[in-house]
This record gives sequence, structure tokens and C-alpha cells, in this order.
Amino acid sequence: MPGTSEQKPRRLEFFLNYLWQLRPYSYADLVLLLIAFGADTRSVVSSSCLWFGFLIHLEWQHNDRGRLRWPWIAWVVPWIVGGALAVNVYTLCFLTLSILYSLKKKYKILTWLSCFINGGIKASLVATLPGAIIAGVAIVFVVMTLRNLVGDVRDAAKDSAEGIQSLPVVFGYKKSTHLIYPCSLALTSTLWTVLGDLPWWALAVALLVEVSTYGRTPR
Repeated sequence: MPGTSEQKPRRLEFFLNYLWQLRPYSYADLVLLLIAFGADTRSVVSSSCLWFGFLIHLEWQHNDRGRLRWPWIAWVVPWIVGGALAVNVYTLCFLTLSILYSLKKKYKILTWLSCFINGGIKASLVATLPGAIIAGVAIVFVVMTLRNLVGDVRDAAKDSAEGIQSLPVVFGYKKSTHLIYPCSLALTSTLWTVLGDLPWWALAVALLVEVSTYGRTPR
């Protein structure tokens, strides 16, 4: 049929655009984090649903250039499934913080606080795990807040050009620093491996995923 040969590459292009928006590099780090803090199979599934729902909702809200638009049902369903598998107050905290984070480009105060909100998102996700302790949740909050701040440093030139007042931009940093975030990602993955006494092959697999997929997300 006419046009069939062109449709297949286009479908693959659409599929990959959506796939890279889900940031496999970040998910590899998240899986190490969850296992390190004692997640069982049910918790990994619920946390994964909540996490991907967060990413899709974020993309749905921002509709950034170069990224295909998601339908609203794509984030509603994962959040319903994840919430049903982890019914507790920390799941509600996760959802609330996720919505606030998705609005960071609309409200200046949320832009300034975005790194702390993102740290809270990861911390509340860990708090949903059975047997989660305050010290572990606090570690995740501090580490992930710092890593998100590093992400703002990476995006400082782009944010400045778009008028987004992230903390680095507010303090006058407006350069592109591309390698700083993947390096911090590797550091957090190593940290989770050490804290959870995980096998080093698990870290190697995570780092391989991170290196091979990090540059794929349209920016």
C-alpha cells in the first residue's frame, strides 16, 4: 500500500519520543534506590506506576518543544494503579508534590522551591515502602534535592533564555554545564548500591542504562 514504508519509521519515531520522555536513565537509578531501601515486588510496581505517572503528568503540563503530547489518561491510570497498591498518606504527599512540581514554570515561588519539591517527591516515594525509616527518608530528601539543584545548573542557559527563574539563574549562573548531571546521577546510583549493599553488577547495569539513554530525551 502507498505510504506504508514511510509510516513504519514515523511510528518508530513517535514510540521513541514517548519512550525517552520516560527517562530510562532516571528510572535505573530509582530502581536501585527502591531496592536499597527494602522495596518488595509490590512496592516496586506501585512506586514505578507513581513515578511514570509523575513523569507523564509533568510532560502533559509542560508540553515542551520537541516532545510529543501525552493524553491525560496516560498519567491518570498509572496514578490510580500505584495509589491502589500503596494506600497511605505518603502516596498522597507524593501526588501533591508531583502536581506542585509540574506547575513550577507557571509560578515563580514554585520555580525557586522546585529542587526541594523534587527532593520531597523522591522522599515521599521511599516513605511509602514497608519498613521505611525517618533517617532513610531524610537521606533521600537531601541527596535528591541536591541532585535536582544540579539539574537546574545543567539547564541554566536554557532556563535563562526562557525566563525561568531557577535558583542558579536567580544567583546569576546562566551557562550550559551538560556533564554535571550525568555525573551526579552516577554518584547517587553508587550511593544507593553502597547503602543497600547491592551487588556491583546491579550498579554496572544501571550505569549502562544511564550512559546509553541519558542523551536521548529531547531537550
